[in-house]
Amino acid sequence: MSTNRPAGESLLIYPPFADPTWPYVSLSTLKGYLGRCGIQVQVRDFNVEAFSYLTEASTIARWRQQLTARFQELNGRDSLTRSEQMEYRRVAEALPLFQDFGAAVGTMRDGESFYDQAAYAAARDSLEDLFRIMEAVCFPFRFTCNRADHLVAPWDFQLLDSYIAGRTSPLDQFYRRQLAELAAPRFVGISLTFVSQIPEAFYLCRLFREFFPDCFLMLGGPCVDLMVRHGRPEVTARILGYVDGITMQEGEKTLEQLLPLLAGGSCPDPAQLAATANLITRDPVSGIIVQGPLAVLDLAESAAPDYSDLDLQRYLAPSPMLLNSPTRGCYWNKCSFCGYGFNQSGAHAYREIPVPQAVADLRALQQKYGVANFYFSCDVLSPDYAFRLAQEILDTGLEIYWSTDLRIEAAYTPERCRLLYRAGLRAVAFGVESGSAKVLRLMHKGVTPERIREVNRHFHQAGISTAWMTFLGHPGEGFQEAKATLDLLAAERKVVDQFIVGTFGLTPGSRIACRPEEFGIDSISFTAGDVFRLFPIHSDRSGRINANDQRFGQLDAEIDDLSCRYQLDHYPWAGAISTHHSFLYLRRYGQRVFAKAWPLPQTKKQKAGAGKKIQPRFPLAGLRRREEEFMGHYLELALRPDPETGLTPLCFDHFQAALDREEEKDRR
Repeated sequence: MSTNRPAGESLLIYPPFADPTWPYVSLSTLKGYLGRCGIQVQVRDFNVEAFSYLTEASTIARWRQQLTARFQELNGRDSLTRSEQMEYRRVAEALPLFQDFGAAVGTMRDGESFYDQAAYAAARDSLEDLFRIMEAVCFPFRFTCNRADHLVAPWDFQLLDSYIAGRTSPLDQFYRRQLAELAAPRFVGISLTFVSQIPEAFYLCRLFREFFPDCFLMLGGPCVDLMVRHGRPEVTARILGYVDGITMQEGEKTLEQLLPLLAGGSCPDPAQLAATANLITRDPVSGIIVQGPLAVLDLAESAAPDYSDLDLQRYLAPSPMLLNSPTRGCYWNKCSFCGYGFNQSGAHAYREIPVPQAVADLRALQQKYGVANFYFSCDVLSPDYAFRLAQEILDTGLEIYWSTDLRIEAAYTPERCRLLYRAGLRAVAFGVESGSAKVLRLMHKGVTPERIREVNRHFHQAGISTAWMTFLGHPGEGFQEAKATLDLLAAERKVVDQFIVGTFGLTPGSRIACRPEEFGIDSISFTAGDVFRLFPIHSDRSGRINANDQRFGQLDAEIDDLSCRYQLDHYPWAGAISTHHSFLYLRRYGQRVFAKAWPLPQTKKQKAGAGKKIQPRFPLAGLRRREEEFMGHYLELALRPDPETGLTPLCFDHFQAALDREEEKDRR
């Protein structure tokens, strides 16, 4: 619920779309640090507030009316354009999905029905139905808890401007209602953490500028850092058309220096802004873009996250779980595929909060918010730090339960794993990556399949749930190496409690991206619409297996066979790795709760609108096949690099032109 605030307040905004089951750690960490410096800021989690808006009965009723009218309009025509066919199918498939989504939210927050596996699965399916409805309402855009994108085109400034100008966001009314109730802030910082937050972050920038033209508006967060660091040369200037400043890397020192400059209400001197740590601004006279000096926080100066602005009961879980970050960066920092290895900016250097301070922070969070469950939101804890932290937890009598990511290391002996368990560790995720010794060497992982087996068993036997994160397709990996990963998973199935098998994606700034020739990569390209350079495309001569190889089907079948023996799911639901819901289920039912399939969901209650059977004039199955055929042909051409520019032509304009050509063919 929004409340009026005193004029001149500084706001930190976390935008949709992201995990609504717990509050993300970034802005609360900034608030805690700034509060210790005597600087007051207000945190707003628009992500979870928006989820409440999306499931309100009034929102659902309005969408149902809108889609009903749209279906009747399209269904009454003699023919549809290609774009209308795509929309029509989504609208027709969405209409039977309307229901009481408030009931599903209630299940997620209820301390009894949440733990009923069939009831949970039914509520989870209902909320997935909500996203399908949103896709129909906002066609051609798609939304989930970790997706907000166009049907096919990557976000560029043209697509963003079109999305904003057309008031396309499903949250437009929500935003305007919230901003109308705000007193004019002097500063607004928007945290762009994940790619899925890109459209809503820029949408909010435009709205805040419209409502409060005199406030200092800033973008920060890991995603915008990547966009500026790796994007095309014009990206920084274009982003500064939306905001007054961009924070690179960590924000503590930036805000500690910037907010006092804004306290008087007057515009800061450009020289002061240019000297502000990690801040990018444009000089108002010369137009030159300037960046302040790099500053990296000494974690001994850090403070516990301050979640006091947030209603923890609003999140989609029956009990809260708080994120905390006792370390930053990666102590290994060598993996071939990771963006840290060749990005020695300082912020990625491994740093630790002193152990007594870290445990005192956890105790303060527990006492203030009444929580027992924590997720250590870190790249990784070093073994030595993990052991010292565990011992301090035990020595001080702190009773908590926690989950985190760890590296496979020989230091994790059976005795030390039991120490971690006694200190409250109940779930750990390992970046196993591959079961092939050859590929692990190519990755610079510093581990062997034998070490993976040994260390995983030590954790599992100590009572700690283990999750393996693996992927196929690393440059240099062939069929036998890919199969070795699946064989290792199958062999260790009884002591692996969750897993994921992903597909390799080239990461900007990684060793592979910076030295492609070392990994047999012939070329790296980008789509014309990927102005932020977030999704590099590569071709290689390494002989890696791909979807065109008939053996790919064998690997796919093996993954399906493994998966059907587990209860696996995608983020943020129970069954996904390192999620709030998964941790709650692990605590309730033990480490093997996801190592077997759950009961099927309960039969859903009659959905609003299900009694009104729609009669599509156009065959939905045929429209789906036609769309899949078109998309297959289109992407084959759209992802083929232009020999002159090096770019593949995929972008919003190119896609629209392809649709137009198809429609012209249909008219002939």
